[in-house]
Amino acid sequence: MMKTIFQSFSDVSLIDIFLKIGLVGYVILMILLGFSIVSWAIIFYKYRKLRQIQKESQKFLELYQENSDLGEVYAASVALRIAPVVRVFKAGYLELQRIRKEMMTINVERKVSMEVIFPDWIEDLASVLQETIVRETALLEHLLIFLAITTSSAPLLGLLGTVWGIMASFWSVGMQGYTSLNVIAPGVSAALVTTIAGLLTAIPAAIAYNMLLNRIKSLSSEIECFASGFTNVVRRELRKVL
Repeated sequence: MMKTIFQSFSDVSLIDIFLKIGLVGYVILMILLGFSIVSWAIIFYKYRKLRQIQKESQKFLELYQENSDLGEVYAASVALRIAPVVRVFKAGYLELQRIRKEMMTINVERKVSMEVIFPDWIEDLASVLQETIVRETALLEHLLIFLAITTSSAPLLGLLGTVWGIMASFWSVGMQGYTSLNVIAPGVSAALVTTIAGLLTAIPAAIAYNMLLNRIKSLSSEIECFASGFTNVVRRELRKVL
């Protein structure tokens, strides 16, 4: 019996399979092809972009650790525009400059003690850094949602095509009034094509999504650590002039 079944399916050619797919199957295959093309484009783009970001981040962090003058670090980092950690530093440094100007004004006018307002300055700095981190993290995760959608939707689209194809196959058999494995095999084989296509679309997207997300989490942790360290540096620097 099993030998007969396998023989029936092995006799089905690829041409027979594609001829039996039907309009709905073709539409689903085209949708899956579109998902696959866009997914691979995103994968290559994000992989290349994250590599550039990691290289620039490493370059900046080395510069930051080797130089204690924040002004010199800021001047040297002007040419660095890709890494999120650089933009976080620039936002923090500009906020530090604003605080310094405010300190000079208070020192001249002497309307309020700088000791009283010092915690507010640190809180303002932390707020600016956190807002920049949130914005940069969102940019890092940009386009990943499409990979997540592909991962969850492609297998379901493939399954839809398979169910529809099997229904159409049995409906065709019912219209003919008789059945045999030789009649059913081409339709079932054609129906399974969309499931295979759905899996082939979803699996690379799922693997890439998790790998890219892991890299982004690593970068985000690096940015958070930098922001915390930068806040401590600024706190110590401002304390010296109080």
